[in-house]
Amino acid sequence: MPSTTVIVTSVTSFLGFLLNTGVMYLVLSKGRKRHHYLFAGILLICAIWDFGVFLAMIRNRFVEELVIYGYIVFYPCIFLPALIFHFTGSYLNQVRVKTTILLYVVCAASAILMAFGITGRLEGIYTYSWGQIFRPDEQMLAGFPIMIAFFIIPVLASCWFFYQAYRKETSPLPRRHLLYIFTGFMMISFATVKTLVLLDIDVPVLLPAGMFFNDIFAAVIGIAIIKDRLFDITLIIQKGAIYSGLAAVLIFVFSFSEHMLVTYLGHFFGEHSQVIHLLSIALVIAILMPVKHRLERGIEGFFAKRQLEF
Repeated sequence: MPSTTVIVTSVTSFLGFLLNTGVMYLVLSKGRKRHHYLFAGILLICAIWDFGVFLAMIRNRFVEELVIYGYIVFYPCIFLPALIFHFTGSYLNQVRVKTTILLYVVCAASAILMAFGITGRLEGIYTYSWGQIFRPDEQMLAGFPIMIAFFIIPVLASCWFFYQAYRKETSPLPRRHLLYIFTGFMMISFATVKTLVLLDIDVPVLLPAGMFFNDIFAAVIGIAIIKDRLFDITLIIQKGAIYSGLAAVLIFVFSFSEHMLVTYLGHFFGEHSQVIHLLSIALVIAILMPVKHRLERGIEGFFAKRQLEF
């Protein structure tokens, strides 16, 4: 039976994956400047980060797979500090060329060294009170403080540059844009709290808290685009976009309920029983149908009153 930590982390990581991919689509569909592509890269890495953790949670009983999901998380995240620092310079028109190149070189070298096992490997698992997670070997653990410092320092430096720009900016809208990005990057730095589970620290709240901070990052940027046209992105939100989001929620509720039913009732009906499938459908109907008409009235009323631009 999955623990509360595993369930909550599954939900928050999947939600983060949806948020990051959704915001990335908005940025790529309307943005054509360099900082748009750089920020889309940041969102892509965060989405992969979320998806890797999501897989590790829903497949938590299959310990032989956890190392694979660990590498799915690790490799893209190596480049996140360089992308954040590069984006900061591009957005603020303060590109620090030498420092940016150095960060990319160090990131690439780190990825190559990890691929060859020179800086250590992921091997085995930690078994905690709440579940299992992939485990770094002793060599990687020895260098872990350096890895965390290399991640945190460029991110915090970027936050500092945005804070300085925020203090100097006098126009209200650009100030809000700078504050949104500053807040988002601070959330990414806070999200590193979940890496403490890789140091044999058995505190159940660490992993879901880290994933929640990642969710806040994507949510803050999404709100900034919708409310204040961050990155100069202006779109028309149509009914189809909202209904697509509701459809994604429905698919998640169905998949998650089917997974939970297999976990709890699979030994009664069989993991591939048609009964489990029908129960999942019934559960989705029971959860969503009572609010269906209210949602429809709310959406129709909203678009009858105004056209929302972002």
